[in-house]
Amino acid sequence: MIDSNRILIANGDKLLQRSLYEMLCRQGYRVDMAEALQEAMERLNEIKHDVVIMDLHDHDNAGHLETIDKIASHSKVIVLTSQRGLEFAVGTTKRGAFDCLVKPVEDKKIISAIERALSSGKTGEVSVRPVTQKSDMYHGLVGSSQPMKDIYSIVERIANSRATVLLCGESGTGKRLIAHALHKADKKRKNKPFVEISCGGLPREIIESELFGHTKGAFTGAINDRKGRFELADGGTILLDDIDCLTLDLQVKLLRAIQHKEFERVGDNKTVKVDVRIIASTNQDMEKAIAEKKFREDLYYRLNVISIHIPPLRSRREDIPLLVNHFINIFAAENHKQIKTISPEILQVLVNYNWPGNIRQLENIVERAVILDTDNIIGREDLPDIILNNTSYAGLVTGKDIETDDASTLKGALEEPERVYILRALEEVDWNKNKAARKLGVNRTTLYNKLRKYNIVPSEQKK
Repeated sequence: MIDSNRILIANGDKLLQRSLYEMLCRQGYRVDMAEALQEAMERLNEIKHDVVIMDLHDHDNAGHLETIDKIASHSKVIVLTSQRGLEFAVGTTKRGAFDCLVKPVEDKKIISAIERALSSGKTGEVSVRPVTQKSDMYHGLVGSSQPMKDIYSIVERIANSRATVLLCGESGTGKRLIAHALHKADKKRKNKPFVEISCGGLPREIIESELFGHTKGAFTGAINDRKGRFELADGGTILLDDIDCLTLDLQVKLLRAIQHKEFERVGDNKTVKVDVRIIASTNQDMEKAIAEKKFREDLYYRLNVISIHIPPLRSRREDIPLLVNHFINIFAAENHKQIKTISPEILQVLVNYNWPGNIRQLENIVERAVILDTDNIIGREDLPDIILNNTSYAGLVTGKDIETDDASTLKGALEEPERVYILRALEEVDWNKNKAARKLGVNRTTLYNKLRKYNIVPSEQKK
């Protein structure tokens, strides 16, 4: 147990609130959130907060500062605003604000303002356990297992290089978060844009335009010139998600962009030069894709200068309690719940579960549990049956179950529970794949890939 100051984030958009929430939790603070100023005032009446961070959108909102300052006289108010100019800053401080910061603002400036506010004098402190220990987090990644420590080490070593990186791992393992950690750890690029694009699920023409931009009249509907993701990421980092879905002709154009750091917009012959760190991700076997002539070998080697394999959640079960705790705090704050704990029995259920949808599925399950909870303790009634009835997989495979040391036999034994799990989910929703994907906590693309992998079809189609 350590002394930890309580902070309230008020009146910001959800994306900003969550970003601030995670950043401040990493610093060891206890953080609450309120979407509107009226709600913030109600929270301040219920719980003491040392600092209130307010995101103000216009001059009118500044009038609420005086009211909040009266209700929570022990709190220091820090204003985040898009308004520039000394007059506005002075106006907010006159109304009770401790400090006024103009967006966009770096995390270190927010932390500095909080530290100054706290050191200026406070009347109340609450002794709490930090949401997640700093040692368990790395640039937004949560985990203290050896596989995660190895990833942190690799990220630290390659962050400041220009080498392209290929992130490999199952869907939902956190490839985007690792890409973002690489960006944040890069001293040169961390304050520059981080841009991502999914290469799957969109027509070829749209993908090309999204990547490289287009000129007016380049195709039907191109009514204006438009920059692509590469130009938007200039100076920063671009994440090419599901890189295996890129068509062969676009692979050629991407290869040139990587080799020469230049390209042409769709419908234009003018060369555009950019300085971009490229990170690609995939959940497919790329060497198999190359062998099947679906992916260019030369592009693969350009992308695969540094390869990071992200382990599935089932292979780092010791991180599950940390992740559960992390998600409970996020969703409790978002849904204004005062979740105190999770029952040991249910935590063990989550640890034992096989998690075919990995971290994304765990996050969805915890969010559901927090929303449904009625007694501030996550219990059995807060989990879906599909989790409660499928928790023995962790210890399913034993030596006596396998009569050969053949790797493919072991692989099949490990995958069989996942196949059964998917079948059960499909049967429960009458083979509605959209509903099944939601029930499983995965996206439709992942579900369709699993159906093909395990040759799962309705029984009437087998006849």
